[in-house]
Amino acid sequence: MISRTVPAFILALAASAPAFAQDHDCVVRQFSMVGNVINLEPQGLVEGAYPPGTERAYAFARLDCTQVREGGETFWFHWIHNDREVAKSKARVDVSRNWRIWSQSRIFPGDWVVQLKDSTGRLQAEQRFTATARPAD
Repeated sequence: MISRTVPAFILALAASAPAFAQDHDCVVRQFSMVGNVINLEPQGLVEGAYPPGTERAYAFARLDCTQVREGGETFWFHWIHNDREVAKSKARVDVSRNWRIWSQSRIFPGDWVVQLKDSTGRLQAEQRFTATARPAD
């Protein structure tokens, strides 16, 4: 027979356990590759490929966060070139319905993936693009 009552010592243990910081509720509303970011606004949406000879790529994210950990949340941009991570940058996020973060990286020819992850390593968004070399004169 299974008892449906919870022993008092288990309830006491649960009540004395430390409270864990609540996780964020951030939702990525936009994650784009762009030509630049000026005054926290993306400039020139890039879809699929940067123009030949482009030296820098910009990843821009717009988040809707109504709850974050005390002191804010950290998000990470992971820059992956030809299946190898070549750069990583962090951005602090706080409570806002329109929090904007961005990262830039020097790029060179090949296939790229930019991933946006939260502080626990959970993938929040991803963009893929190709960079090509400038044609020889």
